[in-house]
Amino acid sequence: MNRLILIFFLLSPLSMQSHNGLCTIRKAGENVYVSSQIDDHHEINYWFKKCMANDLFTFYRVSVTSGTTGTTVVNEAYSDNIGPFEIRDGGWCGGNHLFTDEKTQTAETFSIKLYADGQSISSDTLLKAQIIKLEVKNRIFNPLSAEQTGDKTYFTDTLCIENVNYTIRGNSIQVDLSHDYINRTPVIITKYYGMQSMFKDENQLLTPLGKYPFWTNIHQTNRFKKQDFPRFNRFIEKGDSYFQSSFLLHRGLGTHDELPDDDVIFIGNSWTKCYHKLIGNTLRTIGHHDSWSGVYTWIATPLLDTGSAFAYDGFINGKRVIFFSNPVKGSFRLSLPPNSTYGKVSIIENTSHAKIKKKKDSLRLSCHSPGSVIISLEK
Repeated sequence: MNRLILIFFLLSPLSMQSHNGLCTIRKAGENVYVSSQIDDHHEINYWFKKCMANDLFTFYRVSVTSGTTGTTVVNEAYSDNIGPFEIRDGGWCGGNHLFTDEKTQTAETFSIKLYADGQSISSDTLLKAQIIKLEVKNRIFNPLSAEQTGDKTYFTDTLCIENVNYTIRGNSIQVDLSHDYINRTPVIITKYYGMQSMFKDENQLLTPLGKYPFWTNIHQTNRFKKQDFPRFNRFIEKGDSYFQSSFLLHRGLGTHDELPDDDVIFIGNSWTKCYHKLIGNTLRTIGHHDSWSGVYTWIATPLLDTGSAFAYDGFINGKRVIFFSNPVKGSFRLSLPPNSTYGKVSIIENTSHAKIKKKKDSLRLSCHSPGSVIISLEK
């Protein structure tokens, strides 16, 4: 075994704690492992690799390690975290979906680039950094171009080049994704889900600007439409020990401008998954372009968790933020993340019409209506 890899495995998970916001990164072939201490008691571990039916490079497994309960897998990509497309008269393509013959791959990864604090990493290594970035390019084939020779199916047209940039910091993975369409044969995209969740063993769901503003048993959730909840952008799942948030930024497809008002904007409790829906019945052909950005955040210890408010911290664009939601109006106090020192706060979202006062180690929010507040903390 490579001496560097051997040293990595000999280290116990909690001995590889981050210092001053640093995380530990290991590259071994095409596998990338990132570990970060997210509080005094929990470490989060990300494993990026080629996976799913199409062998696309993405975060395959996310786990949280605690000194008392050991390691718990919280997200595992045995199905889609990102994508896929459903093409009218062509079926599904991309993500975890094979062609209609159930054996031909409909997408492939052809480029992977890794950066640690802006430095390109190409060889096997073990190091510490603050921000990890992965730039991945996938080729997604146009299922309408399928042809067959003998028992082999192949495609003569590419639907799009999918550019996926992952930014990993602390307990968050930000996905900035774009599609450049190069298909000569036009298609109608009947469904594109984009941001999905493979959170394991969820038992409750919260949608701050959706149908479920209070924690709701996952089996009692379903789907709701854009016309009923046009500002919906975030869902949070709760398991026995941990939480996962899937937040869609208000840009590109995240504005839901390519989703009809009477279409569903969220799908819950479907084959153990939850979905943001981003496209419905829209034409795409050569020269078209679209994009979206979203942040996956895993929470071990919320900043606030009561029947009338829920708050946690994470990262957007590499900067620490607090996500807050209140299904009822009122006044709320929440502690700042441990060991954090910030000079000012700025508002990213404020549908609660909240007035915010910053104390030495806490925030006071006076919310005049139910809703959501997202606060950026700046040093």
